Order: sequence, then structure tokens, then C-alpha cells
Amino acid sequence: MDYLELPLKYRYLFKKVAIGVLALLGGSFVFLITNSYGAGLTPDSVAYISASRNLAEGNGFLTYNGLYLVVQPPLYPIILAVVKKITLIDPLTSAGYVNAVLFGVIIYLSGLLLLKYLKSFALIFLGTVSVLISYALVHASLMALSELLFIFLVLLFFYFLGTYQKKGDLVSLFLFSVSVAFSCLTRYTGVVLILTGLISILVLSKNNAKEKFWHSLIFLVVAVSPILVWITRNYFISGTLVGQRAVSSYTLFENTKFFFNTISSWYLPSNLLGIYFLLILLIIAGRFFIGSDRPKSSLTELLKQIGPTLLFVSLYVCVIVVSSTTTAYDRISDRLLSPIYIPIIFILFFVSDKIRSHLIKYYQPKLITGFLIIGILIWIVLPITNTIRTVHEYARSAGLGYNSFLWRESPTIGYIKLHEHLSKNYAFYSNEPEAVYILTGIQTKRSPAKTYYNSPQLFNINHHKEEIWHNGEKVYLIWFDLANRSFLFTIDELREKINMTVVAQMKDGEIYTFH
Repeated sequence: MDYLELPLKYRYLFKKVAIGVLALLGGSFVFLITNSYGAGLTPDSVAYISASRNLAEGNGFLTYNGLYLVVQPPLYPIILAVVKKITLIDPLTSAGYVNAVLFGVIIYLSGLLLLKYLKSFALIFLGTVSVLISYALVHASLMALSELLFIFLVLLFFYFLGTYQKKGDLVSLFLFSVSVAFSCLTRYTGVVLILTGLISILVLSKNNAKEKFWHSLIFLVVAVSPILVWITRNYFISGTLVGQRAVSSYTLFENTKFFFNTISSWYLPSNLLGIYFLLILLIIAGRFFIGSDRPKSSLTELLKQIGPTLLFVSLYVCVIVVSSTTTAYDRISDRLLSPIYIPIIFILFFVSDKIRSHLIKYYQPKLITGFLIIGILIWIVLPITNTIRTVHEYARSAGLGYNSFLWRESPTIGYIKLHEHLSKNYAFYSNEPEAVYILTGIQTKRSPAKTYYNSPQLFNINHHKEEIWHNGEKVYLIWFDLANRSFLFTIDELREKINMTVVAQMKDGEIYTFH
């Protein structure tokens, strides 16, 4: 029997099964590759893992250096801690398993969102494939970070918000409100979803004014309360709401440039045919949306469907660019912008599907669909190339970050493992304290900083031993030569003020002591 001859319910089931197969492929891929070496590790990863270990052991949200978790929200380490309590699997290992599940679910939810709004199965399938092969998402799935959890919650928000827009019921309102609450507990930029949800209720829902008021109130109470409790706790612990911050090193122009460079590497085709296809699609899209032959009611309905996604992307980009200009944290890159990858994909495929539906009224449906399929396949060549390069780098390095072969086989790390008994009498410091902790299990503090992280703003301290180190401590300083943290004092700057003795010298670092 031909696909088109199947009853509608079977066609729908077939589409969901196809999406499920892609999700299973994506989740299995992440599981197999991270099962070999584990998820990649960055300093943030170590903060999450150490906090989850301490939480599972009943010690609260303490990180690798004995300080409370404040700079990052708590949901990701909570999930890793729950997994450890239930399965006894250490977060260092379970992070890869959690990523595999999240990546598979993200692919499936992306497909369901496309299925909910698109008519062409070919476009639904290709849109889901573009999520599966995305460089930004695949790279995030290989790292022990909160990005995948946040992206999952963003998609959950859009899924239940779409249901709410159709029904206007309390159940879907509660579900997308909870999604927002959890997203704020995953990344602080989740507050963008609060504004997106509020505007969607007030402007884009079909409820009357009274219902909009009460639904907005319910939404705000559910969405805001958890993060309000967390940042209040932060204030009492640290005197700050989201951790100590400083002025940024980058200007608005630089951050805008970083944003466009990142986005262009995701979506702009690297071949001439892909550029031609994109230009043709943009011209047709412009004619479709601003054409005088389209009734205003039709455009209004389209904007209601795509409005929340456009709003979220716009607000998120503004918050990231502006906050990166006023506050110092990681430079705008794939990681920071990864939450908008799927929403932009949704927008592009939504527009493509509406254009297709419009054009098949005048031209052969197979011709129009074929043009879109060929154009999209040409267009997604670049993401496939970048994704393959990322996976190759992971395999070549036998892991990523602190979980790579280079770090695991570090002679300096090997020396620390052989002499871990010294931690009983000495306070351990390092210019890579996260690496020391995650690879040896020894609690290690960061060596003194002269400026705040990624900021030109100076710390208000003098270069005296008693103000750089805690009074009376016997210090064991582990110094990695390849570390690149310009905000820390260099080893030469420390030597100028402190009489240090070299304990051991390896090819990738040195060990110093003084008291």
C-alpha cells in the first residue's frame, strides 16, 4: 500500500515512528561515544560534578574548592545527584548517560514540534535530521554541561505553550510554567522564557481579558518562585544574587560580531548552490509574507504560531549580547547560543513549509517539494562537516577538556596521585584546580587572581603573601605550564613576592611549596 493511501492516523503514527528512529540514533550515538572516554570536562563541568557528589553525600551544594555553588543554578547537579543516589553511578560517568537521553529526547521533541506545525513530511524529516547532525548540539552532547538540559526545557516550553494557545486550559498553562521554572534553575538566562511566556499569554492567547490576568498571575507564581528562592539563598550565602561579577572585556560591537560569526557558521551555506537556494528562499518568503494577496487574518494566525519562537530568539540574543557587554563571563560562542539553534531551525522550516503550501496551488507539488528538499540537502552540508570534525577531535584526543588523553596522562597529575598524602598537611592550590580535583579527587583551590574572570577589573588586593594566601597555611602549588588563564598571577609574578621552593619539575608543570 502507498504511503498516501494510508489512513491519516497511520500516516501520523508513521511520522512519529520515523522521528523516534532519528531520536534513537542520536541518543545511541552519544551513549556509544561518551561511554568510551566519558563526557568532556570544562571548569564549569567540574563545578557541576563536584556539587552533585557533595549533594548526593548530604553535604549540600559544595563545589570542588569547598565553596558553595552560586555562579551556576542547581538543577543539573541535582539531576546528577539523584542518578547517583538511585544507581550509585558517579556523576563523572553518568553525565554521558544523561546527555545521551537528553539528546535523544531533544531530537524527538524537535520532530514533534515540526510535526505539530508543518504539513510536509519531507520537511519535518529534514528538519529533525538537521537537529541530529547539528554541530552546536552534538558538541554540547559530548560535554558535561547544562546546555542540553536547558535546550530540552526550552523545547518543552514551546510544546506545551503551543497546546495552551489552542486550548487556553490550566493544565497546559501549568506544564509550560513548570518548564520555565526548571529552565531558570538550569541557566540564569532562562528568565528570558519568563518574559516570552508572559507576553504569549497576554498577546498571543485566545483567552478573554479576565482569564489572561489570572493565567498570567498563575504563570508568574509557578515560573518565578523557584529561582527567587535560589537567588535569595545565594544572597544570604555570598552577598550576591548570582555570584560575583565584573565588567566585561568586550565591547558591544565585538559581542555583536561574535554573535553573527557564530550564527553564520551554523546556517550560512559554504557552497555557491547553497547560497543561491537561500537567496531564492528569502525572496519567495518576502513575497509570501508581505504580498498584498494574503488576508490579514491569515498573517495574524501565522504570527501567533511562530510569534513565541521569534520572541524568544530575539529576547535571548539581546540578553546575551547586552549582558556580555556589561558583565564578564564566557565569550559569545556556540555554547552560549546553542539554545536558539532549534528555535531558528523551526522558524526556517516553518516558513519553508508555508511557502511550499502556497506554491503548490500554482505549480506541481512534487516539483516544489523536490526543489526544497534538494536545496536543504545542499544547505546542510556545512553542519555535517563541522559535526564530523568535532567527533573526530573527540576521538583523536580520546575525550575532551580535562577528560582528554593529554590531561589524564599528565606527568604533573601523575605526581600528585603518587603524593596525595601531602594534602593532609598542605593546602593545595593550582592554576587549574578543576583538573587536579577531577583527576585526583583532591580538593584544590585556585591560585591567586589579579583580575576577575574574563575581565580587566582588578581585584582589590596587594601583592603580599599574607593577602594572596590564607594566613598560616602551608601551601602546595601545582602549576601547569600549558594552562592559559590570563586573569591569574603568572608564576613569575608570584615568585617576585614569595620565596617559593621547587619540589618537582615535570615536562608539563612544576610543584612548588612554601609556608
